[in-house]
Parts: sequence; C-alpha cells; structure tokens
Amino acid sequence: MGQNRRSDEIADNLSTGQADSAAVQVSGKPGRRTRAFDYGELRLLLLAMIAKQSSHGYELIHEVKERLGGTYKPSPGVIYPALTWLYDRGYTEIDLEKGGRKRYSITREGHAFLSANKGVTDMLMARVVPDAHGKSPQAIVEAMDHLKRALSLRVKRGPVADDAIARIGDIIHVAANQIEALLNAPVLSEGAVKCVADIVTPNGERFLRRLCSHFQHQTPVVTDENSGHFRMSMGEVRMEALEGIFRVSLTALNIEKLYEMQHILVRHLDEAAVREKLHVTWQSV
Repeated sequence: MGQNRRSDEIADNLSTGQADSAAVQVSGKPGRRTRAFDYGELRLLLLAMIAKQSSHGYELIHEVKERLGGTYKPSPGVIYPALTWLYDRGYTEIDLEKGGRKRYSITREGHAFLSANKGVTDMLMARVVPDAHGKSPQAIVEAMDHLKRALSLRVKRGPVADDAIARIGDIIHVAANQIEALLNAPVLSEGAVKCVADIVTPNGERFLRRLCSHFQHQTPVVTDENSGHFRMSMGEVRMEALEGIFRVSLTALNIEKLYEMQHILVRHLDEAAVREKLHVTWQSV
C-alpha cells in the first residue's frame, strides 16, 4: 500500500461506519443525536495512540477509558474490528508475543494516514487528556457512583412507572449532551476577552428559544428552560432568561472577534424582536 492514498478515500474511511458509543440528545430534543466517537474517529484515535507507543488491544481499551475520564469503556467488540481495519489497510503491523498476544505498531503508511488527517487527529487527541496519575478524576467517579446508587436503590424497591422511566432517560440524555459539549469545546486562551449585556425585556424565554433554535443548525447547543450556551469559531455564547432580563454573555479569542460576535448576536436579536425595541449595551467583564 503506497503513501499516496487519495484524500477523498481517506475522508470516506473516516466518515463511514456505525457509531462506537451510545447516542445522546442535542438541545434536549428527541431525534437529534451526537456521538462521542464514530468508527472513523475511533480508528484514527487508536492509530494516533499506537503511533505514540506500540500497544495491545486491552491496553488501548484502558487508554480510551482513561481519556474519557472513566465514563465510557469501549468493548472488545468495538476495539478489535477497528484494529483489524487498520491492519488490513497496512496502517499497523502485528508482533505476536508469547501466549498469542498481539502488539500493534504503526507502519510508514500509518504515519502517512495520520499526516493526511492531522487536523482531525489533533482534535481527537486534545478532546480529553488522561489524568496525570492515570486515574479518573475523583469528582467524576463520585458522581457516577451516586447516579448508579440512585437508580439501583429505586429499582430494587419495585417497578417504576413508564412515565418516570422516560423522564429519567430524558434527564440523563440532557446531562450527557452537556458533558459532550463541555469535553468537545475548544479551550480559550488566557488572553480571552468577555462582555455581558442585560437586556430589559419580558420575552427572554422567547428570545432564548429562537436563538437556540437558529444556532443549533450550525453548532451543538446545550439548553434547558432558562439558559443555553454554544460555541462559535470566534468564542462562546451563554444566554439566560431571567425575571424581566435576557442576559447574553460572550467570551471571545480577542477583541476583534468579540466585536464580531456582538454584531452577530444583536442582528439575530433584532430579527427575533419583531416590533419590540431592544436596547443592548455591552459591558466588559
């Protein structure tokens, strides 16, 4: 296999396949889904980890788990087909060890594949970083244990009504969506600039719904009844529908990007306001 594999074939390999983890809701609405990794991303992530250090399959399972803070552990049925795919295409080679264990190492073609997809690779490797001691953060472990206890204890007391089960599912989906957005969000530099506008209006909830509905077609939006936030290429937007106030908080990479975000938000607010006259005054934070 040569190093000159066509870029469109590489892109197709990354985009096809089933998802490797459970889907979660976007914007709290059934039917809109996002995923931790699809199979294409998982293959690329595994190859990037193998490039750093030759590994066994079970070691890669453990490392992916650590990279996700212990909240998700891929099964052998997910990992090994991905490793087979990498091997079949010549991106890895296998060293058979005592007992028949397979250690995977990257090949020249594998390095070329990573180079051709450097942007995606860097994003995946930076998405979450293992704890310095190789352990899941204690706060996450305790929260997961709390959730398991709450569900286990209630189920042991007897059957749970269908509507309660559906509501529990909705709560977990929304929480998972918020976690996904947080883990995938780019880290803003220390030089980031912030501002906030408290807009006097009795229609804060309507503006929140309108803006969340608009921007969710362009980027993942995390929202509940009274707040919403999302990322743009320029920075982060947070919105709150308070009593008589619609608060918009912006965080941008620099002052030029902040002005651009202000212009975009004001334009969309004016479109949503219809006959209401909004007075938007930005204050530095």
